[in-house]
Amino acid sequence: MKTINKRSKTKKDFKLSSIAMLMILIFATSCSSDDEGVTPPEEENPVEEFTNIEFIFTNVNDPNDGTRGIWEDEDGFGPMEPVIIQNPEFKANTTYKLTFIMENRLVTPVEDVTEDILDEDDEHQMFFQFSESLFSDPTGIGNIINRDGEINYLDFDDNGLPLGLETEWTTGDEQTNATFRAVLGHQPGVKSETSSWDSGDIDWDITFTIDVIDEQVE
Repeated sequence: MKTINKRSKTKKDFKLSSIAMLMILIFATSCSSDDEGVTPPEEENPVEEFTNIEFIFTNVNDPNDGTRGIWEDEDGFGPMEPVIIQNPEFKANTTYKLTFIMENRLVTPVEDVTEDILDEDDEHQMFFQFSESLFSDPTGIGNIINRDGEINYLDFDDNGLPLGLETEWTTGDEQTNATFRAVLGHQPGVKSETSSWDSGDIDWDITFTIDVIDEQVE
């Protein structure tokens, strides 16, 4: 009868087994470290989040006189639709300076997003569209449909390109149900003298209904 000779384990066998187990442990630990507790890289050019935006139109001849447009998006990127809380109401034949308050109220403390736009002025530009004859200066209908349309920009980025957080507008004669649209374009790497309102991403797109009256706004 054939006998199977079973070799007993030597010290060398145990040494090799220990090394193999150590290598397996090191590999498993390395894989675990790669998958757990590692923060993924942030999005390179994230679109800002806005919940509250005010359009502040100040009479350039009377700083105590003006009007505001107020927009709210209560849940930011959430499913709720943004709403117009207040439409501006203009005085006829009056020059206004337009500035903005842009906030994200979903964080504490409230984030002043206007400051973020100023810090990244070379990546942003405001574009406008409005009813014909709403303004006597600028004339036309803005620079959304026609990229070369006239806009009175008062602020510019480090490259000399317009930003649009400060603009100037002179109203025309009395009218009702005019529209005023503003779009904040987010254009990292593509902003140029010819980039349009839809180049890159859009931070927000807001349209107000405007009445222009002859008497003092109450």
